[in-house]
Amino acid sequence: MEGNTFFNEEMKEIIGEFIIESKELIETATNDMVMFEKTKEGELINNVFRAIHTLKGTSSFLNFNNLAKLAHVSEDVLGKIRKKELSPEKYLIDLLLESFDVMRMMLDEIETRGSDTTETGELIYKLEKVLSDEGKKVEILVEEEKAPKSFETACGFRTEPDKLEKTKDEKLEKEVLAKNDTEKMEAKKRSQKEEQTIRIDVKKLDDLMNLVGELVLGKNRLIVLNHSARTSGLTEHVIDSLSEVTNYIELITNELQLSVMKARLVPISKVFSKIPRMVRELCSEFKKEVELKIEGEETELDKSLIEVLHDPMVHIIRNSIDHGIETPEEREKKGKPRKGTLSVSAYNEGNHIIIEVLDDGKGIDTKAIKEKVRERGLLSEEELSSMSEKEIMNLVFLPGLSTAKTVTKVSGRGVGMDVVKTSIERLNGQVYIDSEIGKWTKLTLKLPLTLAIMKSLVIEKDDELYAIPLNSVVELVKTKEEDIKFVDKKEVVVLREKVIPILDLSYAFGKNGSRNGKGYLVICNVDDRTIAVKVDHVVGQEEVVIKPLGEFLGNIGGIGGATIRGDGRVILILDIPSLIRFTSSQVHQKRT
Repeated sequence: MEGNTFFNEEMKEIIGEFIIESKELIETATNDMVMFEKTKEGELINNVFRAIHTLKGTSSFLNFNNLAKLAHVSEDVLGKIRKKELSPEKYLIDLLLESFDVMRMMLDEIETRGSDTTETGELIYKLEKVLSDEGKKVEILVEEEKAPKSFETACGFRTEPDKLEKTKDEKLEKEVLAKNDTEKMEAKKRSQKEEQTIRIDVKKLDDLMNLVGELVLGKNRLIVLNHSARTSGLTEHVIDSLSEVTNYIELITNELQLSVMKARLVPISKVFSKIPRMVRELCSEFKKEVELKIEGEETELDKSLIEVLHDPMVHIIRNSIDHGIETPEEREKKGKPRKGTLSVSAYNEGNHIIIEVLDDGKGIDTKAIKEKVRERGLLSEEELSSMSEKEIMNLVFLPGLSTAKTVTKVSGRGVGMDVVKTSIERLNGQVYIDSEIGKWTKLTLKLPLTLAIMKSLVIEKDDELYAIPLNSVVELVKTKEEDIKFVDKKEVVVLREKVIPILDLSYAFGKNGSRNGKGYLVICNVDDRTIAVKVDHVVGQEEVVIKPLGEFLGNIGGIGGATIRGDGRVILILDIPSLIRFTSSQVHQKRT
């Protein structure tokens, strides 16, 4: 029984590794296939062929025969393209990409059900028809499906058949042997790469990050104790020793924190690699021609951010192609090249990652935006007239706002853009939009490197402490009562000839704080919208560990989480974007 249990567990591990490895192979094959269609570079089709060949061998070895058969027929088609016996026409690329999608579905099925029962008969028929139309007989080697000649399995060991059966066709035998030699060389190069890398369960990394978070809290506590020791009359020796330990713990904690963060970082190519296929399909759907440029794929981001970033990027790319870039005929009439350009780039900026999506399309018509806002009564005429062109552009993030003339599946920039903004702000990030009518539109995402630990400004209001994310803080202003003015009975401050609404946390959270002008104003900016948060005292900058509020308190407006300070006090972390929206809605309700 023990032996059987061990074997079952071992097979589960092997199959788990097979699924991970195979999904990576299919993703690589898909991306290379799209690039090959564009460049016709021979090495790309070789890469696709090798990826599907490896998938065929491993799936057959593990007795996932339906997957192996689909991979085998796809491999035959790829082999013909590779030998230039088949022309890589669009319909053929579409068919191969469809087969890759079905393989991915079958892997999901294996992962959840342990079998590959997805119906593939029609797809295999289409692939075989492609081969038979060329006057070539489709040969499926039963021996190769049952026992692959040579391959490297997902669990890292190699399998060689005991004996290679003789074939009647000497030419075919030579081809099989040549393929084996090539496969051995390629397998050796994969094995070499894996020696330098290791897969880590994300759950383990999450646990490790939580431990680091607790260590940061311990470091903060130790700093407080160090301060207390200095003021309690302890001997100089004790104070020096405590200071030494504090400095050491702080150094180790910082290094450990940095190491864990690096371990969690993955290249943003995980997101960017899906864009070429998406662009290809959208261009086909909307009859447009677009040249895609991607830069900064090696830029690294926390894995948790990578996973959430996919949907916002889908919305952005879709809107750029559907509503941004014109049709070839429209572009020719405007004196532009028939083919539009879509540039996607990523780079580091301090403790943040910047992602930019730029298209050379029609730009954003601010007059049309104003018209739509007036039509829906979203803002008053007075508010619209006081806004800059850039502020009006950012109104496209209002829910449901669209300037599209016709309705399509992805319609205008307003459709889905509120989802983009909400998703990015949930990540403690920011999103900006800029445009020049008739020429270009650029959307910029600014994201933190990690979500677990962040720098903040700790402030005090009515004897309560709050943390404000430092990435939204612009400056601090010490105020006097005469500095505060009133517009429509709402407090504002005039700073460098700009009227900034004031947010009083006491009233925002339903407390009866004293209304006076003494204290500080924390000037915060998100998406070119600014508010001044009124506080009594500024405690200082601190590195805080973000803790969720839990199931029952998780959706409190204006609060993004909580943290524990060095003295043991629990303080709330302010959600500045939602507080800005709250302030805007209050002003709008008052005026209407």
